[in-house]
Amino acid sequence: MIRSLILAVILSLSMATGAFAAEFSADMVMESMGGSNPGKIYFKNEDVSRTEMMGIISIFKRPLIYQLFPDTQKYVVMNIDEISKNNPAADAASFKEWIKKNKLKKTGSEKLQGYPCEIFEGDIMVDEDQPPVHMKIWHTPKLDYPIRQESTLPPPIGNMSSHLENIQLASQPGSLFEVPSGYSRAKDMQEAMGAGGMQPFGDGAKGQAPSREEMEKMMKEMMKKMGNQ
Repeated sequence: MIRSLILAVILSLSMATGAFAAEFSADMVMESMGGSNPGKIYFKNEDVSRTEMMGIISIFKRPLIYQLFPDTQKYVVMNIDEISKNNPAADAASFKEWIKKNKLKKTGSEKLQGYPCEIFEGDIMVDEDQPPVHMKIWHTPKLDYPIRQESTLPPPIGNMSSHLENIQLASQPGSLFEVPSGYSRAKDMQEAMGAGGMQPFGDGAKGQAPSREEMEKMMKEMMKKMGNQ
């Protein structure tokens, strides 16, 4: 459950954008108690994008999300329409609709990476079995995309943040958004991760969450897995 909550927050990084968003690529940096995790984002339009983070490649082609695992050369497919039925944070037709749907309020403005940003804050549900996550988002109308995002998750996870660096405006090749040859579809996430995937923590049978030490170990395993790509 804890792992799914982290993945839900990562998924929310690819939230809805507007019809006039520019194509771009950028470095994406995620920071948590496990340290700093470098990644990438390739954005083509409001329906097509790709993120590479924590050893997972996520290709978003509305309404489908393909999650690729380079270690096993396998992938799983999710339907955003099905996810959004129980997860308001998952999707919306536009950023304005997304913040309205999740009741975020504008709290200020700031310039980041050379882009004027509007700041929005609020509590959103990213997992129906977990308490709300407080989010603060620096959204730039110029890209119609968040330059920075901060999330406060339930203990023992704590604070997570992500931000974009080295933003490059350019047309993105269509090949980035296709499943590479050599990958096969897995029946579920466990098969996709393989025997070398992340080990379980805590005691799910007793409803016991991982300890802070276990969470730190899990985040470090994610970082090591990503570093081996």
